[in-house]
Amino acid sequence: KRVAMFMGPTQDKYLGALSKGFETAGTAAGMKVTVFSSPFDPALQAQQIDDAIAQKYDMLVVQTISQKAVIPPLTRAKNAHIPVVLVVVPLEGDATKDLYVTYAGYDDVRMGQIAGEAMVKALKDSGRTSAKIAIVAGSMAEGKAPLREKAFRAEVAKVPGFQILTTEDVQWDPVKAEKTSGQLLARYAARGGLDGIYGMNDSLANGAVLAADSAGLKAGTAKGNLIIVGGNCQAPGIRNIQAGRMAATVLMLPTEEGKLAAEQVKNYFDGKMPASKTVFLPTNAVTKANIASAAQPCSY
Repeated sequence: KRVAMFMGPTQDKYLGALSKGFETAGTAAGMKVTVFSSPFDPALQAQQIDDAIAQKYDMLVVQTISQKAVIPPLTRAKNAHIPVVLVVVPLEGDATKDLYVTYAGYDDVRMGQIAGEAMVKALKDSGRTSAKIAIVAGSMAEGKAPLREKAFRAEVAKVPGFQILTTEDVQWDPVKAEKTSGQLLARYAARGGLDGIYGMNDSLANGAVLAADSAGLKAGTAKGNLIIVGGNCQAPGIRNIQAGRMAATVLMLPTEEGKLAAEQVKNYFDGKMPASKTVFLPTNAVTKANIASAAQPCSY
């Protein structure tokens, strides 16, 4: 069976590891996998999907670049009777449900919740009864970031006296994250400073750690420290947690995601339909308390 996989830029460590995980598991299961990459360009992705439909692939595995722009090509795939499995980002809304077999991966709402829980716990553990928090977000136009942001806000809102002052969209860019975090720390310095920063992945959170260093502030978990929580459990986050400079990250293993997607595709080819439109991998907070088990798999 020929499978076409459509990803964002595979030079991104996370997306690269996911597509490699899928390719390895798919090939082992007897599939012929071709990976198409796009620099987050919705028009290019639509073109790539149309080409694959013309070449009559047996299955399409798609990381949606744009929720809106992907609908026409996926509709054409449906009309050509080519099944679709989604990875990285689910499609939103009930109207899209007949365009794909299932979404296989992590639940971004849950990831935002866990990050919020970790932030609240770390702030309370450092003795704070009130806190000012900023979010340094991935791309807020659509996809993962808005799902995480909303869930994180809801979790923090449960605690009287804890408030989120701003969400800054840095489009998953670590360089922008460092610069923006520096600006946030300067902006709120006169108002008693920030207590916490949520960087949506560990590369963004690491930007906040570096910005704190430059501003002469201490990022950590002790009383008076700037509390930083990350996500996606990447190598910089693991290093920062080990060094006591970040409070937590959230488990997310791209190789496991790739494997799960390959399992769903194999099941479909074997005539087994998934029980649900979403197949989620379990996740949890990673802190100093449980870092030993996460360090190796997260340092990809």
